[in-house]
Amino acid sequence: MKVLELQSVKREDFGLYYRKNYTAIAVMEIVTKTVQVPVSFVIETSPLGTKELDIDISKEVDINYPMLPIMTGLKTYILEMEKQGALP
Repeated sequence: MKVLELQSVKREDFGLYYRKNYTAIAVMEIVTKTVQVPVSFVIETSPLGTKELDIDISKEVDINYPMLPIMTGLKTYILEMEKQGALP
């Protein structure tokens, strides 16, 4: 399993400066096929500066693959994008 990219990333205004809500389409390579899955995620900065990430994957798309590696791959990819300043 490999996360290829996040497409159509949109930030939703939430009103709190330490909490950022996003929606996107995750393009992932799972075994031999490429899958596009709608996701929403929240990046929250704690008072100590650490980043907490919560991801919600749409249940509409049937993914025949264990969720733990998908969630781990998405978290790594999203936090790296946030670190590089690539998120809106």
